[in-house]
Amino acid sequence: MNLEELLSELRENLLRDNAELASGPDDHLWSDETLVRYINDAQQRFARKTLSLRDASTPEVTQVTLATGVSSYVLHSSVLAVVSGRYDVQTADLVRVGRARINVISKQDPAWFDPATAAQLNPGTPIAFSTDETLDVDTKAVTLTVYPAPSASEAGKLVYIRVARLPLDRFTLDTMDMDCELDEDHQLDMLEWAAYRALRTSDIDGHSAAAADHEKRFTDAIAEALRDIRRKMSAPIRFEFGQNGFTWDN
Repeated sequence: MNLEELLSELRENLLRDNAELASGPDDHLWSDETLVRYINDAQQRFARKTLSLRDASTPEVTQVTLATGVSSYVLHSSVLAVVSGRYDVQTADLVRVGRARINVISKQDPAWFDPATAAQLNPGTPIAFSTDETLDVDTKAVTLTVYPAPSASEAGKLVYIRVARLPLDRFTLDTMDMDCELDEDHQLDMLEWAAYRALRTSDIDGHSAAAADHEKRFTDAIAEALRDIRRKMSAPIRFEFGQNGFTWDN
């Protein structure tokens, strides 16, 4: 649905905001500008709460250009989470690690490991990444850190990432033909939040109860979307003996 269709659905079918029920400028309780603001908020909130807006093809979002000796890269401001990463022409994904687990890829095997020594790994082809030190101070954007830092041979090569992100652009009154980026299955659900926002700010009798109903329907839709995502991403559990801490004694 495009913005014009979303705005019509919100005003006419959810808020019942028409000339028969209201009297005022343009016979509307809420201006188009106000409702578009609430639709933007609803789309952002649904994407953030569910991580359902996935992207693996938009170059400015999903491609990270490596530089010699640089291990951390601030990602596009729309990125909420990195699902996976792949180095240039390689087919296998990079290993995801956290600072607490970076010793897994250390070339050394000491009795103890200080995560600060991760920066001392010899530069080379990245084999792992993390996002747990994730917010850039200025932009609040997600930061991707690769291990080890790229050497001169890797400069200019790409890391391709799959991400969950926010919508790239916001709706405005000048973009009525712009399509919603969320899956069509969720577009009407997100309008429940826009209706909640609108009714919550109104003092008309009965609106507080109606606002609570819309909020609950939005919350229920979030929970349903999360169940669908978990089902799509689920994988069978596999046990392997003799590896990763399991040993056989003969």
